[in-house]
Amino acid sequence: MKNYFENTTHKFIVTKKEVNNNKTLLPSVLYNKMESIAIESLSSIKENTDIKQNLFKLNLLKNAFLKDQLRIIHKIQKLNKHEILFIITVEKYTKDVTETICNAQFGYTLKNKNILELAS
Repeated sequence: MKNYFENTTHKFIVTKKEVNNNKTLLPSVLYNKMESIAIESLSSIKENTDIKQNLFKLNLLKNAFLKDQLRIIHKIQKLNKHEILFIITVEKYTKDVTETICNAQFGYTLKNKNILELAS
């Protein structure tokens, strides 16, 4: 089962349409990117089952600004027949420094308990 849901990293640069007047990344944009990465990892089983999404934690630690390079790291924390928990961390990085700006825990409850066996 764990091989099916791989840990992934996505990179992006903050653009003008994603910031407010202070050139700070909008929290809703960041949340939507994290959520879409979590949902994307479930795309192959989503059609076969009823999945309920829960956001357990969201910690906004620092701001990101226009033209910042961000990396979203998506890892499995828990995986069983009843639920999948993902830890998503957002890092701002340069050549010399990497700092965490946000982290979240997304959980998904699986109504069809056998779906992970079908997906393997």
